[in-house]
Amino acid sequence: MKYSVVSGLTLALSLMLSSFSTAQAATADRDALIERLSGLSTLQAEFSQQVTDPDGELVQQLHGRMALARPNYLYWQTDAPDETLMVADGNNLWYYNPFVEQVTVYRQSEAMDQSPLLLLLDADAQAWSHYTVKQEGNSFALQPKPSADTQQSLQLMFAEDKNSARLQRIILDDGQGQISTIDLENVQLNQVVERGLFEFNLPEGVDLDDQRN
Repeated sequence: MKYSVVSGLTLALSLMLSSFSTAQAATADRDALIERLSGLSTLQAEFSQQVTDPDGELVQQLHGRMALARPNYLYWQTDAPDETLMVADGNNLWYYNPFVEQVTVYRQSEAMDQSPLLLLLDADAQAWSHYTVKQEGNSFALQPKPSADTQQSLQLMFAEDKNSARLQRIILDDGQGQISTIDLENVQLNQVVERGLFEFNLPEGVDLDDQRN
């Protein structure tokens, strides 16, 4: 009986130390990603995007351009025939779909809880606490914790230089098996971006779905 108690305590202590070590590694990987992103003030790029279903079948191919300015600003536009526009202006996140003639607007702080992609904009966002981060070389995987309001996971792949903030690929898993692989091209890092790009003007004649209330 005495041996059993000692063995049980040893096992419990071992599990506690293992859990602590894992948590330390996750924190270190998150800090490494935040440090990598600290070298990024602005980024502009063209992109190609492939969307696959849970069976790995290609369901959509998109092209477009994006720009971000940290903190808080994002511009994401896809070309016709699947034209859409998403703009984060620091307070609101606007999503415009010309095909259905509708604009949906969210509070940006709330949208950040739903999309790990928006974490690129702000190293101090509270939403970071809802993800675990794992680093493998120049790749960082963000997985939602049970406390997260989303099932989306994100993988960020940077240039080979271990200190580079030059983002090359983004892989977004919606949590239902649909995966978007986004390859960035003609990347411009830390160049001046016209701030007017991050201003959204409601087009005339479109419906507004206001989710801020």
